[in-house]
Amino acid sequence: MSLRYSILGAGAMGSVFGARLALAGFDVELLNRSSAHGDAIRTQGGLKARIGGSQHLIPLSAVTVAKAREADVVILFTKSFQIEQALEGLPASLQQAHVVTLQNGLGNGARVAALVGLERTTEGLSMMPSEFLGPGEVASSEAAQTWMYHASGQPHALTTQIGQDFNQSGITTTVTPEVQQHIWQKACFNIAMNALCALTAGSPGLLQQHPDGRALAHEIATEALQVAAASGATPDPDRVHQLIDYACDNHPWHKPSMRQDLEQARMTEIEALNGHIVTAAAEARIPVPLNTLLTRLIRLRQTSPAFWAGQPSAH
Repeated sequence: MSLRYSILGAGAMGSVFGARLALAGFDVELLNRSSAHGDAIRTQGGLKARIGGSQHLIPLSAVTVAKAREADVVILFTKSFQIEQALEGLPASLQQAHVVTLQNGLGNGARVAALVGLERTTEGLSMMPSEFLGPGEVASSEAAQTWMYHASGQPHALTTQIGQDFNQSGITTTVTPEVQQHIWQKACFNIAMNALCALTAGSPGLLQQHPDGRALAHEIATEALQVAAASGATPDPDRVHQLIDYACDNHPWHKPSMRQDLEQARMTEIEALNGHIVTAAAEARIPVPLNTLLTRLIRLRQTSPAFWAGQPSAH
C-alpha cells in the first residue's frame, strides 16, 4: 500500500521533509494554520527547495489545516507546546491517521499518545539543518537522519513501512527500539545550542570563534546529561559533545530555530528543552544553574514583544 502523507506544521523542517518525500514520488500535502506558505507555493507553481546543491520547484498541495485531504500518516512538526491544539483541531479527513512526532524536545510521544491513542502514535526525531527562506521557499544543506519507533515499544508494521518510505526519499531512517536514547541525544544538543544562540543573536559559528561560547555550550549539555542519567535515559555523552563540535565546525551560519522564533516574535520550545531539564532536575535534586538561567532568560525574552506592545502612547 502506498501511504499518503500530511505534514502538519510545514515550516523549515516540515517543508524540507515534505519536499524529499514528494521528489521520491510520494503523495504529500503541507498543512499550516496560515495560508501564506500555501498561497506562495500555488502562485509560483510549486515549493522552491534548495536541497544540498540542487534547486527544485516541487508541485505539491499546500493548504490550511481545515482544508486537508485524507491521509494515512500525519507527520507532526508543530512546536511542542502546540501539540494539543494541533491534534484536537484535526479535521475529519485526518481523524484516523497515524501520527508520527518528529518534533524537538522531550516528552512529545507521550503527549501525542494521550490524545490519539498509543496504537496511532510513532515517536522519533530528525537531525537536518533547514531554513525557511520565506513563504514558498526552504533550504537544507544536508540529508536528514531520522530515528523512530512505535510508541508502544513493540514492532509495528506501519511504522516499519513509514521508515522504508523515508529511506526511499533520501531521509536516512533507523526504526529502532532505542529511539529514546536518540531523542535525548538530540534534545541535549538542542538544549546546549538553541537558547545560547538565541540569546546572543548568534550561531554555531559565533560559538566557534569565541572559546567561551563553545565551552559554555558543552557545560550546558553536561548539566542536561546528568539529569538524563538520573531520569533513567541513556544518551551517549560523547555523541552529544561531538554534535556540538560538529555544528560549530560545519554550520557556522545556521540560525537555530529558537533564534528564528525570537526574531519573528514567536513563542519558543524552551519548556520542552531547557525547561524540561529544570523540572526534572528539581525532582532529582540536581543543581542545573546554567539551564535554570537560560530558561528564565528565554521566558522573559519571548514575552518582551507583548510587553512593549502595551506601552502607552506618547502625547
